[in-house]
Amino acid sequence: MGFHKKSYGSFHGRVHLQGASENDASLVITEITLEDYGKYKCEVIDGLEDDTGVVSLDLQGVVFPYLPRLGRYNLNFHDADKACQDQDAIVASFDQLYDAWRGGLDWCNAGWLSDGSVQYPITKPREPCGGKNTVPGVRNYGIRDKENNRYDVFCFTSNYKEDDSTI
Repeated sequence: MGFHKKSYGSFHGRVHLQGASENDASLVITEITLEDYGKYKCEVIDGLEDDTGVVSLDLQGVVFPYLPRLGRYNLNFHDADKACQDQDAIVASFDQLYDAWRGGLDWCNAGWLSDGSVQYPITKPREPCGGKNTVPGVRNYGIRDKENNRYDVFCFTSNYKEDDSTI
Protein backbone atom coordinates (compact mmCIF):
# COMPACT_ATOMS: atom_id res chain seq x y z
CA MET A 1 0.00 0.00 0.00
CA GLY A 2 2.97 2.32 0.14
CA PHE A 3 3.40 5.38 2.25
CA HIS A 4 0.72 7.65 0.78
CA LYS A 5 -2.17 7.39 3.22
CA LYS A 6 -4.17 10.52 3.98
CA SER A 7 -7.14 11.35 6.17
CA TYR A 8 -8.56 14.82 6.64
CA GLY A 9 -10.58 16.93 9.05
CA SER A 10 -12.24 15.16 11.96
CA PHE A 11 -11.03 11.82 10.55
CA HIS A 12 -7.35 12.70 11.03
CA GLY A 13 -5.83 10.18 13.40
CA ARG A 14 -9.01 8.03 13.48
CA VAL A 15 -9.04 6.53 9.99
CA HIS A 16 -6.51 4.32 8.23
CA LEU A 17 -6.24 1.52 5.72
CA GLN A 18 -5.25 -1.85 7.07
CA GLY A 19 -3.57 -4.08 4.50
CA ALA A 20 -4.85 -7.64 4.39
CA SER A 21 -2.80 -8.75 1.39
CA GLU A 22 -1.04 -7.14 -1.58
CA ASN A 23 -4.30 -6.19 -3.31
CA ASP A 24 -6.71 -6.09 -0.37
CA ALA A 25 -7.25 -3.52 2.36
CA SER A 26 -9.86 -2.59 4.94
CA LEU A 27 -10.95 0.90 5.93
CA VAL A 28 -10.66 1.20 9.71
CA ILE A 29 -12.47 3.98 11.60
CA THR A 30 -11.91 4.27 15.34
CA GLU A 31 -13.78 6.34 17.92
CA ILE A 32 -16.98 6.40 15.85
CA THR A 33 -19.26 9.41 16.37
CA LEU A 34 -22.86 10.04 15.27
CA GLU A 35 -21.52 12.33 12.55
CA ASP A 36 -19.61 9.41 10.96
CA TYR A 37 -22.88 7.98 9.57
CA GLY A 38 -22.90 7.87 5.76
CA LYS A 39 -20.99 6.66 2.71
CA TYR A 40 -17.24 6.44 2.37
CA LYS A 41 -15.36 6.44 -0.90
CA CYS A 42 -11.87 5.00 -1.03
CA GLU A 43 -9.76 5.54 -4.13
CA VAL A 44 -6.66 3.42 -4.62
CA ILE A 45 -4.15 4.49 -7.28
CA ASP A 46 -1.48 2.00 -8.31
CA GLY A 47 0.47 3.42 -11.21
CA LEU A 48 -1.95 3.52 -14.14
CA GLU A 49 -4.46 1.29 -12.35
CA ASP A 50 -7.17 2.98 -10.25
CA ASP A 51 -9.90 1.37 -8.20
CA THR A 52 -12.66 2.92 -6.14
CA GLY A 53 -14.77 1.34 -3.44
CA VAL A 54 -17.78 2.72 -1.59
CA VAL A 55 -18.74 1.54 1.89
CA SER A 56 -21.81 2.59 3.91
CA LEU A 57 -21.73 3.06 7.67
CA ASP A 58 -25.25 2.77 9.01
CA LEU A 59 -25.61 3.32 12.73
CA GLN A 60 -28.58 1.63 14.37
CA GLY A 61 -30.48 4.18 16.36
CA VAL A 62 -33.67 6.10 16.77
CA VAL A 63 -35.15 9.24 15.24
CA PHE A 64 -37.23 11.33 17.59
CA PRO A 65 -39.08 14.61 17.15
CA TYR A 66 -37.92 17.36 19.48
CA LEU A 67 -40.47 19.96 20.50
CA PRO A 68 -39.08 22.85 22.57
CA ARG A 69 -40.83 23.57 25.85
CA LEU A 70 -41.66 27.05 24.55
CA GLY A 71 -44.06 25.41 22.09
CA ARG A 72 -43.92 24.23 18.54
CA TYR A 73 -42.04 25.95 15.73
CA ASN A 74 -39.61 27.94 17.87
CA LEU A 75 -36.25 26.70 16.55
CA ASN A 76 -34.16 28.09 13.72
CA PHE A 77 -31.71 25.56 12.27
CA HIS A 78 -28.84 26.48 14.59
CA ASP A 79 -31.06 26.28 17.69
CA ALA A 80 -32.37 22.93 16.41
CA ASP A 81 -28.82 21.60 16.02
CA LYS A 82 -27.98 22.67 19.58
CA ALA A 83 -31.23 21.15 20.92
CA CYS A 84 -30.29 17.77 19.40
CA GLN A 85 -26.75 18.02 20.76
CA ASP A 86 -28.19 18.75 24.21
CA GLN A 87 -30.04 15.40 23.88
CA ASP A 88 -26.80 13.55 22.92
CA ALA A 89 -28.07 13.40 19.35
CA ILE A 90 -27.59 15.01 15.94
CA VAL A 91 -30.07 16.49 13.48
CA ALA A 92 -31.46 13.52 11.55
CA SER A 93 -30.81 13.02 7.84
CA PHE A 94 -33.58 12.40 5.32
CA ASP A 95 -32.57 8.73 5.09
CA GLN A 96 -32.86 8.36 8.86
CA LEU A 97 -36.30 10.04 8.91
CA TYR A 98 -37.45 7.92 5.97
CA ASP A 99 -36.37 4.73 7.75
CA ALA A 100 -38.20 5.88 10.89
CA TRP A 101 -41.34 6.59 8.81
CA ARG A 102 -41.12 3.10 7.30
CA GLY A 103 -40.90 1.85 10.89
CA GLY A 104 -44.14 3.65 11.80
CA LEU A 105 -43.14 7.16 12.88
CA ASP A 106 -46.13 9.48 12.44
CA TRP A 107 -45.66 13.12 13.46
CA CYS A 108 -47.72 16.04 12.22
CA ASN A 109 -45.25 18.81 13.15
CA ALA A 110 -42.64 19.77 10.58
CA GLY A 111 -39.01 19.58 11.67
CA TRP A 112 -35.54 20.45 10.46
CA LEU A 113 -33.32 17.81 8.85
CA SER A 114 -29.53 17.91 8.51
CA ASP A 115 -29.64 19.12 4.88
CA GLY A 116 -31.58 22.25 5.88
CA SER A 117 -34.90 20.93 4.60
CA VAL A 118 -38.06 20.79 6.70
CA GLN A 119 -40.15 17.62 6.54
CA TYR A 120 -42.52 15.43 8.54
CA PRO A 121 -43.55 11.74 8.40
CA ILE A 122 -47.21 10.72 8.07
CA THR A 123 -48.35 7.10 8.25
CA LYS A 124 -52.04 7.93 8.86
CA PRO A 125 -53.19 10.78 6.61
CA ARG A 126 -55.62 13.20 8.31
CA GLU A 127 -56.95 16.73 7.82
CA PRO A 128 -54.51 18.73 9.96
CA CYS A 129 -51.53 16.90 8.43
CA GLY A 130 -51.83 17.53 4.71
CA GLY A 131 -55.33 16.12 4.24
CA LYS A 132 -56.99 12.78 4.86
CA ASN A 133 -57.24 11.98 1.13
CA THR A 134 -53.47 11.99 0.64
CA VAL A 135 -51.12 9.03 0.65
CA PRO A 136 -48.82 8.25 3.58
CA GLY A 137 -45.26 9.50 3.21
CA VAL A 138 -42.68 12.04 4.26
CA ARG A 139 -44.03 15.54 3.56
CA ASN A 140 -41.44 18.03 2.36
CA TYR A 141 -41.47 21.82 2.81
CA GLY A 142 -38.13 22.04 0.97
CA ILE A 143 -34.95 23.87 1.96
CA ARG A 144 -35.67 26.72 4.35
CA ASP A 145 -33.84 29.82 5.61
CA LYS A 146 -31.70 28.47 8.45
CA GLU A 147 -31.57 31.81 10.27
CA ASN A 148 -35.13 33.11 10.00
CA ASN A 149 -37.48 30.12 9.62
CA ARG A 150 -38.60 28.33 12.77
CA TYR A 151 -39.74 24.73 13.10
CA ASP A 152 -39.25 21.74 15.38
CA VAL A 153 -36.43 19.26 14.67
CA PHE A 154 -35.97 15.55 14.11
CA CYS A 155 -32.97 14.23 16.05
CA PHE A 156 -31.08 10.97 15.66
CA THR A 157 -29.18 9.10 18.33
CA SER A 158 -27.51 5.73 18.30
CA ASN A 159 -26.99 3.13 20.96
CA TYR A 160 -23.42 2.38 19.89
CA LYS A 161 -20.94 1.77 22.68
CA GLU A 162 -17.58 3.57 22.90
CA ASP A 163 -15.83 0.23 23.58
CA ASP A 164 -17.09 -1.23 20.29
CA SER A 165 -16.43 1.80 18.12
CA THR A 166 -14.18 0.32 15.44
CA ILE A 167 -15.52 -0.79 12.06
